[in-house]
Amino acid sequence: MSSQSSSHTKSLAALRAIWKIVFGDSEEFIDLYFSRRYPNAKTFISLQDGQIAAQAQCFLYQMTTAATDFCSIPRPQPQTHKAVVTTVGYVSGLATLPQYRRQGHAANIMRQLHSWLQTQGADYSMLIPADEAAAQWYQSHFGYLHAARTPQYMISEQQLSRCTEHRELTPELINLIQQHLASTPYTIQHTAQDLRDQLAVCQMSGGGLYSLPPAGKHDTTIHFMAEKIMMPDGTASFRVLDYFYALPAPTSYTPFLLHSATSHNFSHQTCMYLPISHNKPLSDEIRITLMLD
Repeated sequence: MSSQSSSHTKSLAALRAIWKIVFGDSEEFIDLYFSRRYPNAKTFISLQDGQIAAQAQCFLYQMTTAATDFCSIPRPQPQTHKAVVTTVGYVSGLATLPQYRRQGHAANIMRQLHSWLQTQGADYSMLIPADEAAAQWYQSHFGYLHAARTPQYMISEQQLSRCTEHRELTPELINLIQQHLASTPYTIQHTAQDLRDQLAVCQMSGGGLYSLPPAGKHDTTIHFMAEKIMMPDGTASFRVLDYFYALPAPTSYTPFLLHSATSHNFSHQTCMYLPISHNKPLSDEIRITLMLD
């Protein structure tokens, strides 16, 4: 077994094949990921008998740190000042071909990835485990810590009918979203291209970018991205990835998701993190939002 980082075009077909076999995503999604996201990542591979047995990408992002005060989960109230940021690495697409599992390839990749993050001056490695078994593996093998579970919300097609859909991100909407991300503690920051890529993924599913107009004089327009999810009973719902509104938010404002979608609470997103450059623990209010994985 050997491991190395890879950015060579010749290995791209093999990496795509591993992604397809392990995750089962559509060709449309895989095309988007490897054409628009992959070039911005550091890719790590583990080899066996000259073949790529496992792969993963790591993206470097900036993340806001603690602000003076903020509300609790599910949605910290945005602050009117810009928070301090720190560098983090987000682990995406860790996958091992079935015939090579339980031979140390994933652990091999993670050791290489952590070493690279140290050379980049990253403070933390972050990821969202696929399931509880994966979470236990990251914890037992490398000491990843659990952050709080962030509620995710589903809204119905009927609720979505109250909203206006935006087919593209205007500069004004990009600016609003980035201001919101930059003023929310423990939140990954995103470029305009990051946001466009996420919108493309939402639109692939039948979802998109929407605005809900204010319901009263103390409310404000909410903008949010959502992807379409087919439920077990065959009906469609929409998973809200995150939502944004102009700053500063009115003190009396209650986000519509908290009073119209509470009964549709679908799942909780588990974020895990590992200190890389020092051992300082983070708040349990980490928000990883708008991720492509």
